[in-house]
Amino acid sequence: MSKVEFKEFVSKNPHLINQVTSGKTSWQKLYEIFDLYGESSTVWDNYKEIKTDLRTTTNSNLNTGFKDLFNMVKGVDLESVQKGLNSLDKAIEAFKGIIPNNSNTPLKDVYEPRPTYKYFED
Repeated sequence: MSKVEFKEFVSKNPHLINQVTSGKTSWQKLYEIFDLYGESSTVWDNYKEIKTDLRTTTNSNLNTGFKDLFNMVKGVDLESVQKGLNSLDKAIEAFKGIIPNNSNTPLKDVYEPRPTYKYFED
């Protein structure tokens, strides 16, 4: 079997890429199996079963994550959140009163470049 045929087989079975990237197998091992048994062997059923298990596990984890997030949001007391935001707003206003406002200080409006022909003493 050639490398080109193996690449075509992998492109038809993208779950093999997930097996390699997750560290469960290596490209060398997959190529050796492909070279010894071919693409229609029952050896590949082991990898296909893992693929379906990963898909159902991922979906169940995703559903569990959404349920946990929904339960967490459902348990939030909105009045305590509002009180916290109000106290944060008051703290920001207090800091604004402490920090001096630099916009009232006059700046030099005119920039005067020094003359290039003048000699300066040390």
